[in-house]
Formats: sequence, C-alpha cells, structure tokens
Amino acid sequence: MYLEKLEIHGFKSFADKNTLLFPGLISGQRRGITAVVGPNGSGKSNVADSVRWVLGEQSIKTLRGKKSEDVIFSGSDQKQRLGMAEVSMYLNNESHQVKDDDKTSPLNYDHLKITRRIFRDGENDYLINDNKVRLSEIQILLAKAKFGQKTYSVIGQGMVENFLNVSSQERKAFFDEATGVKQYQIKRDLSLNKLQNSYENLQQAEVLLQEIEPRLKSLTRQVNRLKRRGDIEQELTAIQFQYYGKSWQEINEKFNLYNQELLELEKNKIAKDRQLDKLNDKLSKMETSHELEEKIRATEKEIEVERQEKNRLEKNLAKLEAEIELQLEASGQFDLSWLTKKQSEINHDLNNLTEEIDQLEKNTINNQTNSRQESLNQINGKIHNIQSKIRELEVSLVGSGEGEIKKIAAAFLKTLEDLEKEEEIAKIKELIVELKNRFNQEIITYLETGHVQKNWQETQNKIRELQHQIDSLNLEKETAYLELNKEQLLYSNQNERRKLLLSQKNRLEQELQDIKTKLTKTNTKIDTKEIEKEKKILSEEIDAINNRMKGLTATMDQFKDESSAEKSALFSMQKETQTLQQEINHLSNKLNELKINVARQETKLEELEKDIRDNNVDFAKIKKEKILGEIDFDLLREKINSLRGQLDTIGGIDPETEKEYTETKERFDFLSTQTKDLNGAIASLEKIIAELDQTIKEKFDTEFKVICEKFSEYFRILFNGGSAKIFKVMLEEEKEGSENKKEAEEESEQKRRLKKIKFLRRYNSTGLAGIDVTATPPGKKISSVAMLSGGERALTAIALISAIISANPAPFVVLDEVDAALDEANSERLAQILNDLSNKTQFIIITHNRASMHKASILYGITMRSDGVSKLVSVKLEDIKVE
Repeated sequence: MYLEKLEIHGFKSFADKNTLLFPGLISGQRRGITAVVGPNGSGKSNVADSVRWVLGEQSIKTLRGKKSEDVIFSGSDQKQRLGMAEVSMYLNNESHQVKDDDKTSPLNYDHLKITRRIFRDGENDYLINDNKVRLSEIQILLAKAKFGQKTYSVIGQGMVENFLNVSSQERKAFFDEATGVKQYQIKRDLSLNKLQNSYENLQQAEVLLQEIEPRLKSLTRQVNRLKRRGDIEQELTAIQFQYYGKSWQEINEKFNLYNQELLELEKNKIAKDRQLDKLNDKLSKMETSHELEEKIRATEKEIEVERQEKNRLEKNLAKLEAEIELQLEASGQFDLSWLTKKQSEINHDLNNLTEEIDQLEKNTINNQTNSRQESLNQINGKIHNIQSKIRELEVSLVGSGEGEIKKIAAAFLKTLEDLEKEEEIAKIKELIVELKNRFNQEIITYLETGHVQKNWQETQNKIRELQHQIDSLNLEKETAYLELNKEQLLYSNQNERRKLLLSQKNRLEQELQDIKTKLTKTNTKIDTKEIEKEKKILSEEIDAINNRMKGLTATMDQFKDESSAEKSALFSMQKETQTLQQEINHLSNKLNELKINVARQETKLEELEKDIRDNNVDFAKIKKEKILGEIDFDLLREKINSLRGQLDTIGGIDPETEKEYTETKERFDFLSTQTKDLNGAIASLEKIIAELDQTIKEKFDTEFKVICEKFSEYFRILFNGGSAKIFKVMLEEEKEGSENKKEAEEESEQKRRLKKIKFLRRYNSTGLAGIDVTATPPGKKISSVAMLSGGERALTAIALISAIISANPAPFVVLDEVDAALDEANSERLAQILNDLSNKTQFIIITHNRASMHKASILYGITMRSDGVSKLVSVKLEDIKVE
C-alpha cells in the first residue's frame, strides 16, 4: 500500500483545492521520497498537519490551533474566509503495485479514499470511499494498515525534540503503534467496554430475577389451584356456544325472513305509490281539461244559428202555403187546402221524428253496460278472495287451540252420551242448558288464558282488518249494481222509445203518401206555379240547412261521444285510483305489522346478543358457524346452570392476578434467557480478550526485539559509533482477586466482576509500565538521555524512528523538518538512511536541507501569495536531464 494522492481544500492556508501526487514504486525497487520545500511561513507544514488531521487527530493543539474551526481558511484582506475544510487521502492497495517480498495491507479495498470534512458550525464528517463512517472505524482501519495516528506516521520537529523528554508511560504509546499491536489494543478496549456493559446488564438482570422469583412462585400456586376452572370454563363455553348459537340462529332467521318480506312489500308499495302518482297526475290533467266542452258549446251555438235560420225559412214557407190555402179557399177548394196544410204538418213531424230516431241509434249504452259488468265481476272476484282468506284465518284460529278444544269437545260428547239415557224431556232440557253454559264458559276461559291470548289478539286484529276490507268492497259492489240497473233501465226505455218513434214515422210516411196521391189526382183551378217555385227554393234552402245541421249534429255527437269516452276513462281511472289506493292502504297495514314483527325479533336479538356478550361467548364464531340439527334447550340450560354453579363454588380468579402471572412469567423467562445470553456473551468476550492479550504480547515482544537491534544499528551509523538501547519498564505484579480466602468467599459476585474489569484495564498483556532509552555517544560516558545535547537528542530520536520504520514500516511517513537541528554531515547520513528505507516505506519530507532534496524523486514547492493563500508548484526531478 502507498499514498497515491492527497487533496487539500480549505484547510488552513490552502484555500484553493490543491492536489499532491506521490510516486508508487520507482524502477520497481523503492517507493521513493517526495520533498516539500518553501520559505518559512509559506504553509508547507500545513501539508503535514492536513495528513495528521485526515488520519483522525483530535488535538487542536497538535495541529497548532486553539479551536476546531481554526483548521478552516480564515480569510485575508483580499480573500473571504471559507465555510468548510476538506482533506482526502487516496491509498493504493493493489497487489501488482508491490514487490515480491512485500505484502498488501489486510484491507478489503484495492483503492481507499479517506476523507475528513469540517464546517464552521462544528459539524465533522468522516468518509471512507465517500461513505460516512465513525471515527472508530477509521482508527481500526488505519491500525490494520500500520498507520500510527499519533506517532511515527506524521513526525514533526517538535515530536523529535520531545520524544526523549516524555515519560516512559507516554513513550509506551508510541511503541504500541510502532510494534503494530495498536489495532489489537483498540479491539481489546472495545471488548473490555462490552464486557463491562455485559457485567452491568447481568447484575441488573440478576437483581430483577431475585425480586421476581418469590412473586412468581406465589402466583404459580394461585394459578395451579384454579387450573380446573379453565376446564370447566372450556366445557361451559362449548355448551353456551351451542345454546346461544342455536337460539341466535333461529331468531336471526326469523328476523331476516321478516326483513326480506318487508323489503319486498316496501318495493311493491313504492311501485304502487309511483303508479298512483302517475294516475293522479293524469286525473288532474283530465279534470282540468275543458276542450271538448268548449267545442260542444261552440257547435251548439252554430246549430242554434242554423235552427233560427231554418225557423225563419219555415215561417216563410208557411206563409206561402197559407197563401195557397187562401187562394184554394177563395176558389172553393177547401179539400185541397186542407190536404196541403196537412202535408206540411206531416213533413214537419217526420223531420222531428227522424232527428230523434238518429239520436237514439247513436247511443252507446251497451258498451257502458259491458264496462260496468266487467267492473262488477272484478269486485266479485276480490270479495271471493277476501272471503277465502277469512276462512283460512278461521281455520288457523281454530287450529291454534286445537288440543284444548278437543278436550272440551270430548267432555261435551260424554255428557251427550249420558243425556241419551235420560227419559224425561224436562230433565234433558235442563242438562242441555247447563251443558251449553259450561261449554261456552270453558271456551271463553281457554281463550282468555295466556296460552292463546296473544295469538288470539293478533288474529282478532287481522279479522277486523279483513272485515273492514269486506265492508268496503261490499259497498262498492252495491254501488256498481245500482249503476248497472240504472243503465239497463235507461237502455230499455230508449229501446221502447225508438220502437214507438219508428211506428209513428211509418204511420206518418204512409199518411203523407196518401195525401200526395190525393193531391196528384185532384185538379186545381188556380195558378200556383210562382208560389210553388218559391216554396221549392225555400224547401231547398231548408234541406241545405237540415244537411248542415245534420253535419253539425254529427260533429257535436262526435264531441259528446269523445266527452263521454273521456268521462268513462276518467271514471275508470278514478276507480283504478281508488282500487290502487286501497291496495296501498292494505300494503301499509301489512308493512306496519311486519315492522312490529321485525322490531320484536330485533329486540330479542339485542337481548340475546347482550347475554352472549355478558357470558363471554364468541359472537363472531356464532355468526360464522351454523349449528345443524335440533338441540334440547332445556337440557343445555340445566348443564349451563350446573357448570356456572361449579365455577361459583371454585371462586373467581382475579383477571389482574392472571394477567400479572402471565406478565411476571414472561418477564421471568425473558430475564432468564437474557441472563443466559449475557453469561454466554461474557464467556465469549473473556475468551476474546485472552486471545487478544496473547496476540498482543507475542507480536509486541517480537517487534520490540527487532526495534532494539535496529535502534543500536542506526545509532552507531548516525554517531559513527557509541551504543544505545531501549528496555521495558515492567508493572509491579498484583494478583487478581482477594488474598484472603474467606473474604473471597464472602465477596459478592458483583465486586468480583468489578475487580476483574479493573485488573484487566490496568494490567495489559505486555505487562509494561513504560519504555526507557539509554544512549552513549562515542567517547562519552553518559547513562541518561537527559544529559545529551540538543543535536544528540535529535540524532537519538531519529535513530529510534528509523529503527521503527525499518522493523515495522508504515505505508508512508511524513517527516516535518526533522532534520532542522542537524549539521550537514548528519543531514547526509539521515538522507542516506531515508533513501535506504524508501525500499520499505514511502517518505514525504518537509525540509530545507539540500541533502534531503537531493534524494527526492518529486519536489513540491510552496509559496504564499499576496492574498494569504498557499500555492503549490511541483517538479519531478527524475525527468530533469543534467548536462
């Protein structure tokens, strides 16, 4: 693994986004050195700070700030401050990028991007490959990849100077990372935290179990004593289900049947109401229509005008005939005068008879009679149907008391048999009277009893309703008969009148014919041609008027026929409306009865359902499951009462007690399971901690030995001799647990666990209290590093850092002006060491030293612009041709 790229944006003086690219393998042999150079104050040390910050550094003081927002570009006179700082570190972990003798880091990433972002409001984000994570996840990841967060991955000048001045305990933390056991220690600390939490949870669970167990035993005893109650309740539930289910089923069926009948009647009534409304609309229109009457009156006026004209012409004709008669009388022809006058009178009478006969022939009495006969037949049919219903009701009424009446009748017959043996008539009559009174009294007593009183009252109501209908229809029948008789009498009178008129017409026609014959045979001695001519003209005019009157009369007759038909239709419609209204009234009465029955059944259902709910019977199941066959309600009722009595004897169980038992049992079982799980988790965690302790100790000892050897080697190289070593400062041993056996036995489990946690936290697997360093430069007798000069301290610290890098190389190391205190010769030695170590790790050096620059493969220059922003310039030195 190596550092591939570093992106800095808004961090300290890097206001603009800057990208630093770093080499991987150079010529397949070494990872190379990248040097960052620049004048003081240019911001080059901010590169080291950005790496330290993205690796998770939490100390703002280490980052040379006072508060977290100090790492965000604060602005200048020429550039506004930024609201966010972000640093991203790109790591390459591809296997083909390493040498054969190297290994990739044990991470599940070929390419790894670690990002840290901070805003001025304090929000701080950590990301791995652009996915938000927690800081602890990054710390474990870096530990696996051999990054030292606080130590040698980013080494500043102050760290080098202070390395030898810190305490042995502080130096131990450096070696934890240097030996590569930091990741295991992080896991160990997390496991210890989990173990402590598990101990605390287990203690709480055990305390609760101790509190719950006595109460649970008491509740269990109560529930066991009442166990039989459950069996009885189960049997009671089954019997009650049958009893109430069958009862509900029968009542509900009646209720549904009545409801269905009610719906059908309501539909029928609604249809008839609509039909009645339509008939009433038609009747209203017909009753308010006077069109035919107006036409008849208009025609009558026209006829009257024609009649007046006819009368005038007939008067003129009479004058002419009178003139002829006068002339005939003046000439002594009195017979002709009389015949002529008689002829005129007969003609007048014939005209009147003809009109009356025509009127009679147009009469439509037969049709009206047929219509009334048909109406009468319908009424008779209805009366017959009602009488049939009455007979059926009477049979039903008698049948309802059949058993008791048979008994009374049997007693009556027995008494009659005794009467047959009697010989005295007076005695027989007395017995008959007595028997009659007894029979009537027994019948009345029976009917007044509660056995049939209710049914009898309902039957009486039905009989009264039907009797009312019969009376109404009988009245209608009588009315129809009267109208029919009236029409038949009128028809008979009109027939007789017609026959009489025809007879008179025939007689007058014969008489007129005789007069005409006599007039033809008689010779007149006067000249009447002019008068006859005028008579002819008048007669023709009269005939024309008669024809017009005949046409008008026909028209008026037609109007009258139409009016009569309209009145007949109106009468028929009124009858139909009346009949329909009676049917609606009948339906309304039946609906009222049905509503009463429905209400009764509904009340029964409500009362039954209340009983079902009060007795805790599953009503939903009753509605869903149908109970087949017949059941003995009396037997089931006795069983129900018996079982309820047993339950009362046993005594009721408090639902809250049963509920408390259930809840307590569930709580106890849950806590028991939790306790078991916690004990398992504790055992597992203790095992994990023991395994981690073993791993940490073995790895620390192995790596520490190598570092010791390399430290001595690099010390001699840097000092051209001398000796130096590092050694462990061990903790004072302390036995776990109490030394006093009796005290240990009496000690609570909780105290034992707390002591164990305390022991595990204090005494780590390495057993170290710290790390001490001794260094003796050549030609000196110095045993303490405190006696070394500043340069000697720096060289000693650099030797130790070089030893660590050689023994346990990190993927990359940032050195921030660690060579500042070295002279030119020592700088050359350090540059050579770093060049040799670049085969194992990647170096980013922030330096002013020419020797270090000379060994670098990439050189980044950093300058400060006038607006206070650091600017980055890069040069790849290997590509520069030296002539």
